[in-house]
Amino acid sequence: MNIFGRCLAIATVAFACAIAGIYVHKLSPPYAALSVDLIRSVSGVIGTLFAIVLGLLVSSSYATFNSHQADFDSLVSAVANIDFLLKHFPDESDQPRLLLKRMVHRLLERYWPDKNGRSLGEVNYNHLSNDVAEIMAINNAAEKFKNISRDDLNSFREFSSKFVGIQSNIIRSLSSEMPALLLDVVFGWACLLFFLYGCISVGNLLEVFFLLLGVIAIASANFLLLELTNPYQGIFKVSSAAFDLLLDSMIQDPEQSSKPSATSN
Repeated sequence: MNIFGRCLAIATVAFACAIAGIYVHKLSPPYAALSVDLIRSVSGVIGTLFAIVLGLLVSSSYATFNSHQADFDSLVSAVANIDFLLKHFPDESDQPRLLLKRMVHRLLERYWPDKNGRSLGEVNYNHLSNDVAEIMAINNAAEKFKNISRDDLNSFREFSSKFVGIQSNIIRSLSSEMPALLLDVVFGWACLLFFLYGCISVGNLLEVFFLLLGVIAIASANFLLLELTNPYQGIFKVSSAAFDLLLDSMIQDPEQSSKPSATSN
């Protein structure tokens, strides 16, 4: 089920609980009238718990989203530094720089597949092993450059290690999603809360309208949680602008540059 489907399901269940509460009120109005103070007290406790936990979840999800953005900024910095070091050896570094650029293209296709009309697939350590192999190939090629200093080689290894470490952190973060049971419990509190609100409501049109507004707010909170914990799809996505700018500054791929001329002929 996609994010909008989950939010719609939560909104539907919460609103159904509110309507059920209204029917309970209408079936036994004397008992509902006598229990108003108790219902308000219980709903106050549940509402406070729900607000505290929901606030913590949104804050944690936003921190996770910012962490992913920071990781990608650091990843771009590592790749840019490797490319910058390769530029110091213009007569020997064309092939390693092309290999590096093609790896950046694959990173964009892996984490932002919607640019190519595809959906995000599972990202795992197999992807990282392929990147490690190519980074090692770039380092091995750099070791054969003429007049390369030991400091340059150490810099290559440092930025390569940083690249692998950041990628590993990104993959690990993607694998540790928010537990579904936690969300079920929290939004179960919301459904119970709306049931209690319905129990002290007489069910006129205005009250039903305000209950509907509350349900929409609950669904939007769930939408924020799901969007922020899935930072590579949906509306709120980690920006790929840094990678796009990096690609513009990297070496021109002869295969891509030859495509327009081939089509023109």
